[in-house]
Amino acid sequence: MASKVVDPSNRETAEYSPVPPIPAFDRVHGPGTRFLVRRTLLYLAAFWAVGLALAALDLSDGLTAFGLGLLVPGGGFLYTGNILLAGIAVVAFPLALGIWWLIGIVPLPPAVWLGAAILAGAGLGANETQDWARWGVPVILVAAIVLTVAYLQIRFRIQSARGRRFNAQIAAEQPVLPVAAPTPTVREAGEEDLKTLRYVMDLGLQPADSWDGFFFVRPEQFREGAVRYQLNFVSYTAAMYQYTCAPAFTGYAAEAQRNMIDKMLQKPVWSYWSLEHLWGNLRWNPDPIIDDNVMYSGYLGLMLGMYETMTGDRRYHEPGCLELRWNDTTIYRHDADTITAALVDNFSRARLGQFPCEPNWIYPMCNTFGINSLLVYDRLEGTNHAEPVVAQVRESYDNGDFCEPDGRLTAARSEYFGFRHPMVGNMGDTITTYFLNPIVPEIGRRTWWLMGKNHLGAEGKGPKHRSWNLIDPGNYGINTDRFVRASLAANAREYGDEFHAQQMEQSLAHRIVEKDGARRYKRLSVWGNLWLALARFSREDGFRGFIQEGIPDAWRRGPVLADAAYPEVLVAKAVSDGTSLDLVLRPGNGPVRTTLAIERLTPGHAYTVTGALSPELAADAEGRALVEIVLNDRLEVSITRAVE
Repeated sequence: MASKVVDPSNRETAEYSPVPPIPAFDRVHGPGTRFLVRRTLLYLAAFWAVGLALAALDLSDGLTAFGLGLLVPGGGFLYTGNILLAGIAVVAFPLALGIWWLIGIVPLPPAVWLGAAILAGAGLGANETQDWARWGVPVILVAAIVLTVAYLQIRFRIQSARGRRFNAQIAAEQPVLPVAAPTPTVREAGEEDLKTLRYVMDLGLQPADSWDGFFFVRPEQFREGAVRYQLNFVSYTAAMYQYTCAPAFTGYAAEAQRNMIDKMLQKPVWSYWSLEHLWGNLRWNPDPIIDDNVMYSGYLGLMLGMYETMTGDRRYHEPGCLELRWNDTTIYRHDADTITAALVDNFSRARLGQFPCEPNWIYPMCNTFGINSLLVYDRLEGTNHAEPVVAQVRESYDNGDFCEPDGRLTAARSEYFGFRHPMVGNMGDTITTYFLNPIVPEIGRRTWWLMGKNHLGAEGKGPKHRSWNLIDPGNYGINTDRFVRASLAANAREYGDEFHAQQMEQSLAHRIVEKDGARRYKRLSVWGNLWLALARFSREDGFRGFIQEGIPDAWRRGPVLADAAYPEVLVAKAVSDGTSLDLVLRPGNGPVRTTLAIERLTPGHAYTVTGALSPELAADAEGRALVEIVLNDRLEVSITRAVE
């Protein structure tokens, strides 16, 4: 993977700093995880002690079967001689674990385990008792413990050795990261960019009750295929388009973001939480903001912050403006400030420095959205909520709670038990790494460097890699790596690896389809398409700069194109130096005569205009004016304050 290097004799320059090595861990688990694992083992030890006592005392066949069932799932059925029921219990328990892993039903695995023990003790399907099970089941338990410990130790040693090899390569290659994000610049969106923009806008500008083009399976809003992630990424991409190409344009780009925020408030999008909170935390409160659920609150908070950054519109600070209507009598009212307060509260209570999505499961990828939401809020409001959170999150990576010995980030960890989620591969890597850059850029850059080693081929080789997840999480498509390619493209561009960004885009080019001027990739989920759209409007450290620094003062106070007809007018560029406005426009539906609305002009002042039907305009008392144009092809329009 291409990496920036500097003179080894002067690693610490004003422009770059070295990528840090992978931390060396001397234990399998980080300190917070060790506490949780030890607590879990104490509970299990007590559980097993009861089982062993009941089996040893031999008070009755029923109690013996129950005791052996407490040792391992199905152990009681082995004692009562029902191999079929024992097998069902053995299969049911990992299935229960899988469901717990997927949607956070915390009581399900213990219910299956304990339920099998109770049924065996009650004599369900009992045949002739098997005395060998008195010692055989404890042997199975001991073997399982020994194998688990051995696996963890072997994995730890293998990962540690790999981490040492990577650190040697880091020392030799000396990769670096920019000390700060570059000063933002504005480029003109090309014709292919505008085709991608139309795909995003066609999704974002639909009426509130229309979901055309979205993947929306209403009963299933628990996992990655949930429509909320598509809404998030339409909004993020629209904001990044403004940031990189059209900071002086609000218009339909801002409208699309408002529409996505409004759709996030619709009950079918967020009502999943009522069930997850009930079966995961054993509490009934459908409000999706207050407890856990960073996969909703964090993502929504970032939508609000990015929208306000690019528009200056503070409407979402109006108390209670975001209404989450549960029924005719119950409405949860929130706003940008209450969402921020909820994020701060959840982070302050997080034992491992990060807090859960589904009840119990802490996903670093989702926490990045919550932290970025705090960073943007602090920048806009002059507060300091994010600093302590960033410190504790950095510590959670540096101490091993959420970083493996080979440098890879832990996909997820149990808040209750400390266990690591079994999800592996690079899907979690790519989602986390892009959004990690503004938070801990040195860890983000190191993770991208590791992704190059783990998931990308050398320059000159094909992009395929054996480590890729063959699933599209946006629609649950299997045996496909297209989502991986899309998310890798966005990461590569954010981290300045243009070779791999273009390589990933080109590897999917044969799947491009166009309709009504909009471009998408067939057989790729909406979420995957939006990752590619995000890649289109990214640049090196672009997202980092957006979150950390926002927009220059000239962009914030200068004139803006406030309205243009869509899709008749495609805004390829819109930028202000603080007093004037420069536009590059292209027709979306052929030649058209249309009117542009300009705002934030100096009230009452005259302006000269080039590229429009009239060579001058006068701003009204509120700094607004209309400009009429004829748009046949690429058109440059310039509005400059007249010399008095």
